[in-house]
Amino acid sequence: MRFDKTKDPAALADKEPCRVRRSAMNGVAVVERDGGTFLAATDGRALTLIRCTMDDGDNARGVYPLAAFAAARKAARRKAEACVVLNGAAYVDSDGAHTEFAKVDGTFPDVGSVVPTGEPVRTLRLDADYLARIQKALGADGVEIRMHGDDDDALPLTIVPIYLHGGQADGSLGVLMPIGGGA
Repeated sequence: MRFDKTKDPAALADKEPCRVRRSAMNGVAVVERDGGTFLAATDGRALTLIRCTMDDGDNARGVYPLAAFAAARKAARRKAEACVVLNGAAYVDSDGAHTEFAKVDGTFPDVGSVVPTGEPVRTLRLDADYLARIQKALGADGVEIRMHGDDDDALPLTIVPIYLHGGQADGSLGVLMPIGGGA
């Protein structure tokens, strides 16, 4: 299996073991969608799909532990040819070492039921780095994005902090300009 090693397929996976749910959300699943193969991860609130390419003989269906992807990313920083192989279990090969990680028990949530399929009504492009910096500056757990205007993508957005784990709204806010070229 090959995927862009600058990406972290496990970044959004639920870090806590799923004790109550039957779904294996604390792992990375191999899923088929629109004729492609993806590594999917979710924490129950958001989902990521990272495109990957299956090598001949790969039998990768299932859910794999976060530790396998963490080990592969760590190994890839030292040696570019380090890889993770998903074939009944996850195998990480690096520096002559071969580490095996057993599959995660359970099934992954149905990705097809949560990914929007219709045409978007409007496209807005944001600089994620700036958005994250504004959120950090505000000390927020999340943000609310307020759009000013109807259809003009050049208008600024007001970023209002959301404090989920304590903190008080004190009128602090940020302003972010969309990246041009929206549809």
